Amino acid sequence: MFTLHRFQNCKRLERCMERLEHSGSVPGGVKAAYQAYHFALVHKLRSAERNLIGLEQVLKSYSAPTTATGAPQFLFEANMYLDGFFYCGGSAFDILAREVLSYFGILPTGNVYYGHAKAELHANRPGDPLLPRLGDPPWKDSFSHYRNTLTHELLLATNYTISVRLDGRSVQQQAVVPLPDDPRVPAGSRTYDENPDAAEYIRNHFRRLVSHINAIYGELEPRMNTKGSLPL
Repeated sequence: MFTLHRFQNCKRLERCMERLEHSGSVPGGVKAAYQAYHFALVHKLRSAERNLIGLEQVLKSYSAPTTATGAPQFLFEANMYLDGFFYCGGSAFDILAREVLSYFGILPTGNVYYGHAKAELHANRPGDPLLPRLGDPPWKDSFSHYRNTLTHELLLATNYTISVRLDGRSVQQQAVVPLPDDPRVPAGSRTYDENPDAAEYIRNHFRRLVSHINAIYGELEPRMNTKGSLPL
């Protein structure tokens, strides 16, 4: 799991929670929230990774003659995996807000999105050292634009090119799908200069997403160990 990035702080946090639960140092509400949110987040990350792998396999399986006759099916499959990746990746962000807040005994109800974690924690613990970690990473805006567009539109990837690479005596062909620079622009007016390779974009952003969550777990786990009980 998570072959694209180390995620060691996740296992450390899980082992810490096991010890605290075994010693009776986790209240029922916090324990229930951990069971609900942490493992839902891990599931979303695993699902995002599977969609990344699926997209890469689809792109590799389509050669120029195949795409010429099967473009509708190809674009359907490419968009299916893009949908899955952005849905699951964005969902992981939002679940993270609930998980983080639960460790502080803040158990929000209703719609909770990633930005709420920092706002709620600041309202309850304005000097908490975790707050700087909870800001939006610089790449989140563009990621969210893609995700939000996919919730309202059927297609994000609407065209493709064929990449040809010479490898010794063999010729390798692969389809390449670009992402629009700004998916909020009407489809007929979109440009495709910033992210010409959708697979590369989501591969890089999967690493960034996992790294971001791993860093937050890396801040939480030592504090949980030191205190020896929850909430923090």
